[in-house]
Amino acid sequence: MDVADGRVWLKPSGIGCFCGDLPEEQQLVYATHYAPAADLFLHNAPGVAWRTKPSWCIVGNNDQTVHPDLDRASAKRMGATTYDIDSSHVPMLSHPDFVLDVIRTAARGI
Repeated sequence: MDVADGRVWLKPSGIGCFCGDLPEEQQLVYATHYAPAADLFLHNAPGVAWRTKPSWCIVGNNDQTVHPDLDRASAKRMGATTYDIDSSHVPMLSHPDFVLDVIRTAARGI
């Protein structure tokens, strides 16, 4: 990753860590991702919805961008219903049917 212009940019060499389970032709996601602000985790988000609303979390067991144990700990703190899948950081791209099923389950649960 590179930090430039106040953003964190994914390098082509980081593709395997971000979306390594995608077919090569889909790995162009590195060039189209929205680069997060470098100071993203230095800000509090007042009034977060998970404190008062049900939450769901999909944990990519093979995620090398956000460690799966960190995802699980965050989900536990939120009281989220957690779903694990053998995926990279982008299960919505590598396992869209699974993600859609989780969304449908969540929608039925509220």
